Formats: sequence, structure tokens, C-alpha cells
Amino acid sequence: MAKKPVRKVPPKKGGGGLMLLGMMALFAALILMLVSMASLVLVVFGMLPTFVAVLVDRSPQRFAFISVMAMNLAGVFPYLLDLWMGSNSMSVAIDSLTDVFSLFTMYGSAAVGWVLFIVTPPIVTTVMTFIAQRRVSILRANQKKLLAEWGNAVANLEDDPMEESETKEPNAPGAPGAPGAPKTDRGKK
Repeated sequence: MAKKPVRKVPPKKGGGGLMLLGMMALFAALILMLVSMASLVLVVFGMLPTFVAVLVDRSPQRFAFISVMAMNLAGVFPYLLDLWMGSNSMSVAIDSLTDVFSLFTMYGSAAVGWVLFIVTPPIVTTVMTFIAQRRVSILRANQKKLLAEWGNAVANLEDDPMEESETKEPNAPGAPGAPGAPKTDRGKK
């Protein structure tokens, strides 16, 4: 009995971004754990919305993750700075995490990142559409000025003699002088 040929599956291209991001986060967590366990606890619990955004956002560009991470980091950073400038102890980190105002700041800033992610594309689309419409109206106004200055003859492209000579090839079938074309009596009178 003959063996069936084994098909090799080509490797996927560009799928290592999430793994690289995970490795970088693991490396940063390891460094934070060695330097300050309190900072690691504050960052892990403060950046939970960012971890959710990593899992939810499946687009190749990961714009949701980027916007949520940036805003969430902006919300966590003041409390991280307080921890670093203060006693840098676990009790200060736990106090920050149990304070409702600090949690509201951390998670609220992540919510602002989600809002920016959701609201920004329609705003940009509207602005770009307005700019394009404005450009079209300016070009049409310039076209009307040119027509008023040069007349309607420049706008009528069907009667353009240059267009006919450019479209017909000299040796195309049916062209005068082409092989197999009907003979005309140009030279005889």
C-alpha cells in the first residue's frame, strides 16, 4: 500500500504581532517584578481594560488596542508616579487600587480611549467628504471661468481632430494605407 503524499502548509505571514506584544509585556512585567512588585500590581490591575482591548480587537492595525492602551496608561500613570515618588510599598499600591476615584480615573480614561476609537472614524470621514466636495466645487468654478474665457469649443471633445488621430493606428485594419484596406482613389482626378 502506497503512502499518501504529505501536503506542506505554508506558514502564515504577519501573524506574530500579538506574540511579540505578549513577549514584550511579559518582559516588562518581569522587570517590574524584580524592581517593584507594588508597581507591577498597580499596572496589572490598572491596565485591565487594555488587556481586554488586546483580546477584543482582531483588526490587523489594532487601532482599538492602541487608543485604549494610550488613554489607559495616561489614567494609570499619575498613580504610578505617586507610588514611585512616595514609599513604593505594596500598601500604597493597594490603597490606590481600593480608592474609587483612582479606579474611576484609570478605567474612565480607558473608556475615553474606546470612545475615541468609535467616534474618530466617522468624524474623519465627514471632514474628508467636506474637503472633497469643496475641492470639486472650486474646480467646477474654475472650469466655468475657463469656459467663459475660451468658449464652449474647448469643452466639446467629440469634435477634437487630435483625438481622432491619436486613437487610430496607422496599420490598424480599416485605416487608410493598411494592408487589406479598401483602395481609395486619392491621387486620381
